[in-house]
Amino acid sequence: MKILKTVTLTLILLLITACGSRVPFKKQQPLENSALVYVYVPEGVTAGEDTQTYTYAIRINNKRYLERITEGEYLAFNLKPITIDLSATRSQVEEHKLTVKLQAGHIYYFKIQKQDDATFTFERVEPSTASAEIAKTGLAGSTLEDENNNITEFVNFNKEKKESKKATTKVPVATPATNSTPTKTKASQKRVTASKLDEIKEAYQMKKEGAISDEEFQTLKSEILAK
Repeated sequence: MKILKTVTLTLILLLITACGSRVPFKKQQPLENSALVYVYVPEGVTAGEDTQTYTYAIRINNKRYLERITEGEYLAFNLKPITIDLSATRSQVEEHKLTVKLQAGHIYYFKIQKQDDATFTFERVEPSTASAEIAKTGLAGSTLEDENNNITEFVNFNKEKKESKKATTKVPVATPATNSTPTKTKASQKRVTASKLDEIKEAYQMKKEGAISDEEFQTLKSEILAK
């Protein structure tokens, strides 16, 4: 009877996993002046009768993400190159915390591993070991829990790009008095439209990578279109 129950639970878990729409793992490179941090949970069921799938909450400097991570999933964060406290919590009972000093341009891997006794471990893993494991996972997603409680350790890629564009914007040259009312040509209008589309695409990519939330993306898109 126990064997039948275990097999049934395993099949249900497999069906749920198969029906999911996880985005397959895609290797990234750190954004400029940031460190790329991966947190992942390898796929697989532990030995014994514990077939339950657990979920884990991730905190960065005690600020929690709304999106949880479970078996066969990963999260990716571009963070400022500072010292952070990174922790994983299950059911608000068991928590494991790591302190790591991040360096710009570096990639870090942290693995959550369920144990046979229903506990779990949280440790930093070498790239040579992590690469094969994380390649089999799918994106869990990373929506910020609260706009007023944003994790300030994130590199605000969009803001830096805006400031960079503002600094390099050319001052328009004054036109002669005989032609004081310049009109936009069709070519000029096309360039402006293409620029807006590029900015929207960049914002959407940041949303997919978890750098901004869906609400922030919609707000940013409206600002771009209103220019």
